[in-house]
Amino acid sequence: MKYSLALIFISFLLLSGCAQPQPTYVKCNERAWMLNPNSNGHIGAVGSAMQTYDQKSNSQRKLAISRALDELSLQRGVKVKLTMQKQDLVTNDTSHSSIKTQSNYSTNNTVTAHIQDTCKDKLSGEFFVWMLLD
Repeated sequence: MKYSLALIFISFLLLSGCAQPQPTYVKCNERAWMLNPNSNGHIGAVGSAMQTYDQKSNSQRKLAISRALDELSLQRGVKVKLTMQKQDLVTNDTSHSSIKTQSNYSTNNTVTAHIQDTCKDKLSGEFFVWMLLD
């Protein structure tokens, strides 16, 4: 009798624990600014970062902000100079080709922006930041 009563009690605890609803949360990729960072005529960018080597959220946040600022500066008028040099060498029916490329980036603009929104994905730990130009 004691054995069956204990078995019923344990079964009740297991079933009641498993019946709890799973917590719901809004995934970061379901936010509108993830797919369209430009808003109301403002130029925007999204930066993201996974957890960093030191496992500090502040480092992760700084990396995401840096990536968003890099994206904004690319949209803001960065001049690109690309140089390509191709060399073909043929010796005794053997050919060898090589290509040398060099890229230079420069800008005269200063990028000033502010953080509009942030989000941290609870499953992956990835941190997202949405920045708009001032």
